Amino acid sequence: MAGKTRTHYEILGVARGVPQDEVRRAYVAAARKWHPDRFVGRSAEDAERAEQAMRRVNQAWETLGDSERRQSYDRELDGRSFDAPSSGIRVDDGITRIDPRLLDPDFLAARRQAQVDEISNRSSVAIRVFPVVAVLTLLIGIFVFTAYASDQVRGTPPTTMIGPSLGSGIEANDCVDVISGPALLEVPCTATADGQVIGAHLGDGVCPTATRTEIELTNGVFVCLAAV
Repeated sequence: MAGKTRTHYEILGVARGVPQDEVRRAYVAAARKWHPDRFVGRSAEDAERAEQAMRRVNQAWETLGDSERRQSYDRELDGRSFDAPSSGIRVDDGITRIDPRLLDPDFLAARRQAQVDEISNRSSVAIRVFPVVAVLTLLIGIFVFTAYASDQVRGTPPTTMIGPSLGSGIEANDCVDVISGPALLEVPCTATADGQVIGAHLGDGVCPTATRTEIELTNGVFVCLAAV
């Protein structure tokens, strides 16, 4: 029919079911035929016609040369809307003509199934992707929260400090009781401990923001204690 839009297959001159390598060979042949270099010195009309043909050939190859795009294009060809005259109903010389495939129950059923499959595939992709994104988001949130909480609790990297007269060392994150002196005695981290060591300095520094009590030991070391 005059004015009918040609498909990409028709532009390359191949059938829909041909292998991918045959599509490529058809594209190469068409590109050689319509390449602008072949029309140098020809009339402006011929050059324009070649340019338009080459543009259509490139568009066809851009779609059919990629397997995924080709499959999507095939589904588009199979699932064109029945509302448009070009989809099966047209008027020629005042006579209404109907594509005979519209009267074939098997053809209609196949088209409906293709549409259902396409919708199902899109839904399946969304269903598969969403849980992954949700889990990754949750893990990132947990990591950020844990890092922030650890920074608030620890304050500074582990530091070894001089302990009481028995000579045992007290390290950052140890739970302690403040004894006479004052000095520190390491104890289990229970509700009865006086605090948890989160930092220390020699009087010229500051304690972390989570510090509840700052104790100056007999050796001049300032110890920062957080609540247990």
